Amino acid sequence: MKFRYFLGILVLTGFVFFQSCDKTEYIPPPHYTFSDEFKTYALFEPDSKWEYQGTEFEGTTEVLINGIGEHKWTNSFGEEYTYDAIDMYAVDNEANILMIELTAQSNLNATTSMVAQMWLFYSNGDYRLVFAPQYPMGEEQLLGEHEGKYVNVEIIPSYTLGNNTYSDVYHTRVTDYLESGYGDFDFYIAKNHGLVKMLNVNDGDTTILELVSSSLIQ
Repeated sequence: MKFRYFLGILVLTGFVFFQSCDKTEYIPPPHYTFSDEFKTYALFEPDSKWEYQGTEFEGTTEVLINGIGEHKWTNSFGEEYTYDAIDMYAVDNEANILMIELTAQSNLNATTSMVAQMWLFYSNGDYRLVFAPQYPMGEEQLLGEHEGKYVNVEIIPSYTLGNNTYSDVYHTRVTDYLESGYGDFDFYIAKNHGLVKMLNVNDGDTTILELVSSSLIQ
């Protein structure tokens, strides 16, 4: 009886020792956020507004940011990480821009400080990738049926549009290589101004959106 009691204590002690040795320290996944440089191109506070003229409406239309939502999401595909996302909500406008969304990306193998993306969401439910500066210049990225083929075409040191001149403007392009029906886009994104021009060619028709003036808060 005493032997069995002693053996039971010995087994229990060994089990507890094994469990304590088997524990590993939990290391949370990395968290990615926006660089200050990316923010200069894409992040604007409430009451920021852009006045655009376009071929799809008469006169001009104002895109006004009236609210911001900040989120923290998890990526589980490939590298596991968490990342910041910011939604800038717009008041109804004739350009049909509903929201501008920013999403931070993994900088595991980054070669630039601007490892993030900028998306346009429209009131009809459609959306477009506008700005993804982490990709190498001139290198096409096949991102999917909806996202299309994305490329950073060039950085324009000085870009004049109407009566305004902008500096360090990214020219990006999204090509509908799978013929999903939205055509091909060219975007121009300026430091401290965001989207200054958008050109869409679809079935031979060309639509243009150009910035006339702005009042922006960063």
